[in-house]
Amino acid sequence: MTQFKDKAESIKDELIAHRRWAHMHPEPGFKEFETSKYIKEQLSKLGLEYREVAGTGIVCDIKGHEDGRTLLIRADIDALPLQEDNDVPYKSLNDGMMHACGHDTHIACLLGTAKLLSGLQESFKGTARLVFQPAEEGPGGATPMVKDGAIGDPENPDIDAAIALHVTAGEDMLVNTIGIKDGPLTAGADEIYVDVIGKGGHGSAPHEAIDPVYVAAQIITQVQGYLSRFVNTFDPVVMTFGKVVGGDRQNIISERVRMEGTLRTFSRDLRKRMYEELPKLFSDIAKTYGAEAKTEIITGYGVGINDPELNKLLREVFKENYGEKGIMEQEYPTMGAEDFFEFGLDGKIPTMMFWLGGGNKEKGMLAPNHSNYFDIDEDCLPMGTALLTGTAVKYLS
Repeated sequence: MTQFKDKAESIKDELIAHRRWAHMHPEPGFKEFETSKYIKEQLSKLGLEYREVAGTGIVCDIKGHEDGRTLLIRADIDALPLQEDNDVPYKSLNDGMMHACGHDTHIACLLGTAKLLSGLQESFKGTARLVFQPAEEGPGGATPMVKDGAIGDPENPDIDAAIALHVTAGEDMLVNTIGIKDGPLTAGADEIYVDVIGKGGHGSAPHEAIDPVYVAAQIITQVQGYLSRFVNTFDPVVMTFGKVVGGDRQNIISERVRMEGTLRTFSRDLRKRMYEELPKLFSDIAKTYGAEAKTEIITGYGVGINDPELNKLLREVFKENYGEKGIMEQEYPTMGAEDFFEFGLDGKIPTMMFWLGGGNKEKGMLAPNHSNYFDIDEDCLPMGTALLTGTAVKYLS
C-alpha cells in the first residue's frame, strides 16, 4: 500500500517549485511578508480558507467528512541572516539572508500536504490544522501563535496532538531516510546573564580591590563541578558561558564583569530546579570573595519530547509506503532547541517531530544546517509530504 508515496510523487514538480521559490526569497523572523503572501496564494488556489495569526503566521484548517480530533501540522517559514555561497539556479536573491536550516523544504512539504489532504477529506475525520509559523530561528514564533489563538484557548486548547518534520543533510541523514526518536528529542534552552560586581582598583594591589574577573572565573569553573556532583549523572545538562566581557586595560582591576551563557537540559523538572539553584550558587561563590553576582534567566524554547504513539503511526506509514529500510532509530537526542514543541504546552498535548534525510554524497549535499553551503536533495520532498499526509490521515481515521 503506497498511496501516499504515489500521490506525493505525482506532485514532485510542484514541491520543487515551492521549495525553490522559498529558497530564493528568504526573510527574517516576523518579516516573512513575501513568504506569507506566497503561502496564502497557494492555499487560495486549492480553495482552502486560512487566517492570519501572530503577524506573518498562517493557520489553515482542512476538515474531514465528520467531526473528530484535531491534529496540528507545522512548518516554520523564516530564514537565517547568512550569505549563501552555493552556486545554484535557485540561489537566494536576498543579500545576507539564506534558508540554511531547511525551512524552505518545510514550507514545500506542508503546501504539498495541504494539496493531498484537500483531496482526501473522505478518508479522515476531524481536522488537520496546518500551521505556517514565523520566527523559529528567533525570537520564536510558536508561543506568539499560541497566544494569538492558533490552538484556541491555551487553557483549553482545541488541538489533540501536533506533528512536524525537520530536514537535515549530512552523511548520517541521507535522502530516503528518516530519523525517529521516542521521548526527549531536543533540549530546553535558556539564556543566562550574570553581572559580577566587585571593587575597582590598581592591578598592582589586588588586595585593595575585589576582582570581578577572578570571581567570574571561579563561577565558570565551579558551576561545572556543581553540575557533575549535584545533578544525576543520567540527567544531561549543559551550562556554557559563551561570552564574558570585563576589564578596561591590563593594569586596572575593573568593577564589573558581564557573563552570558546558555542552559540546556532534557528534563522539565531539572530545568525548573536550575532556575532556583544556579542564581544562588553564583551569588554564594561571589560572596566568598566579597563580590556580588546578579543573575537573570530568560526562558527560551521548552524541552522537546516525542510521543511514542505518534511515532508508532509514523513508523507504520513509512513501512507501508517505503518498506522496512530507511528508518533510523536515533539513540541520542540533540542539545539543540526547537520551538515547535511550544505547541505542546509543556507536555499537555502530545507532540512528535522527525528528521527528514536530505543529504546526498554523489551530489555533494552534505553541508550541515546553518552552513552557508547548506542544500538538500529535492528527492526528499515527496517523502516528507507523504509522511506528513499519511500520519495525519492515520491519526484522524
